[in-house]
Amino acid sequence: MANMGNSFRDEVTEYIKSWGEPLEVLQEVNVGYRFVNTPRKLDIVVRNIQNNKFMAIECKLQLTPGTAFEKFSYALDDCLASPIPTILVFAGNYIRDDMKSKLIMSGHGIEIKYVENQAGEYEIVDFKNMFKQRCYIELGMNWFPFAIGDHMDEQRRRLMMYAEKMD
Repeated sequence: MANMGNSFRDEVTEYIKSWGEPLEVLQEVNVGYRFVNTPRKLDIVVRNIQNNKFMAIECKLQLTPGTAFEKFSYALDDCLASPIPTILVFAGNYIRDDMKSKLIMSGHGIEIKYVENQAGEYEIVDFKNMFKQRCYIELGMNWFPFAIGDHMDEQRRRLMMYAEKMD
């Protein structure tokens, strides 16, 4: 069975590539070192080819109950210490509300949905394009056109479709 965390990271990567922008997207990139002189490996590094701006994305998934919430605190610490702008994109029904609040209030955490579709495959739902907006802003791209109107309505429709499936 495939590692769901890696599958989540791969789906986030594919989602970014689907935007059709001049972006270079790499996975598992060493960026600097931690304080104990071990390489800092980030899940995704994105470069805007037009202006050479970089950002990193740490991807965390919690699909089962348990104490793995600690990984979110450590990942947030890594985001704060990263040498390039870094965000933490997370998904899963078993993330404690206090941890979600901590991540979002830090300014580095962005929640998306990772849902199973009718074909039994998981896919990203970026409700209100919050993740996409943040990436565009960090990379110095024009985020405003998709922040309003039809794009938000399409994301809202998709999320409602999944909510109905869960009932």
